Amino acid sequence: MHLQTFSTPEEASEAVANLIISRINAFGPTQHHKFVLGLPTGGTPTRVYEILAERCEASEISFEHVISVNLDEYVGLPPTHEQSYHHFMEEHFDIPPSQTHILPGVPIHPIQIITGTDPSAASEWESDLKAHQVSCAAYEALITYLGGINLLFMGIGANGHIGFNEPGSSFESRTRVVALNEGTWEANARFFEDKSRVPTHALSMGLGTILDAQEIIVLALGSNKAEAIRRAVEDGINHMTPASVLQQHERVTFVADSSAASGRKEDTKEHLKLQSQSQSHSMHLASHGAAKSLITNSTNPPIDAAIDTCTSTTGDHGQRTNARPIVTLLAKGEVLLDHSEEGDEGDSLPGL
Repeated sequence: MHLQTFSTPEEASEAVANLIISRINAFGPTQHHKFVLGLPTGGTPTRVYEILAERCEASEISFEHVISVNLDEYVGLPPTHEQSYHHFMEEHFDIPPSQTHILPGVPIHPIQIITGTDPSAASEWESDLKAHQVSCAAYEALITYLGGINLLFMGIGANGHIGFNEPGSSFESRTRVVALNEGTWEANARFFEDKSRVPTHALSMGLGTILDAQEIIVLALGSNKAEAIRRAVEDGINHMTPASVLQQHERVTFVADSSAASGRKEDTKEHLKLQSQSQSHSMHLASHGAAKSLITNSTNPPIDAAIDTCTSTTGDHGQRTNARPIVTLLAKGEVLLDHSEEGDEGDSLPGL
């Protein structure tokens, strides 16, 4: 697990855009070998999408052979609703609709799910719920058909939720209908003029679905995310902080501005500072074969970390099915320094 911190939201957003661009370009997608990109919505990724559009205009990246799959969608909002995630993606991310996949917010009727004032419609509600369960199962099947998600970009909630997986979610959960807790509902209510119309449920990829992605980037901006970042990367894995499950994944990068990273424990900050000062070399991508670097210190066992060139295998439908991790960690208690360019801090936390 890596944690990269930047002084401003702009720098953090640009770093995420650069990571996305580098991964797509390294993959080299073609008509029969497409790159599958998982995407979020909300305030956090907006600047990232603007930067990607600018870089696309400059011909630094092409999304011609990129397929996107979104993390979630509100229950009860049709694609034309201005607060639906369908509408958000149309406004902020320029990929043809034929290459974009988003969970359907209907057929559950808004009056039933938002206000719950129609008890006579219980049978209709049950029917629509079953229809959504079918849609969720179909979404899982679609991701499998595409060969899995090559890169999943997402944000993190103030309570540590990812997607709409609230505290208490199962680590094995799949795409499903979920109820939003009060804090998440309040955070999203600011986007709605009428609070009585704020959805209380959503469709979301599950934590198990998220963990299946080959690589994950999490962007956190602002001081309201500081505690969530601290719990996700420094505390142990626990169900009350859904993002903490990402500690189990081999290729996760947390990117945070200084405010979102401010909650880190002082001993962790000092540990990382000392490590950065004591290590004069950083691991880099070798142009041929694998470059190995052995990092040791007095409190952690050594790591044998191999950085491989980007390789992949293809499945039945031309998609990458088993990409070799760029970084392979061979010991617990690692301290892996990821030195960002231009003096930005890149950290990997010990013992994760």
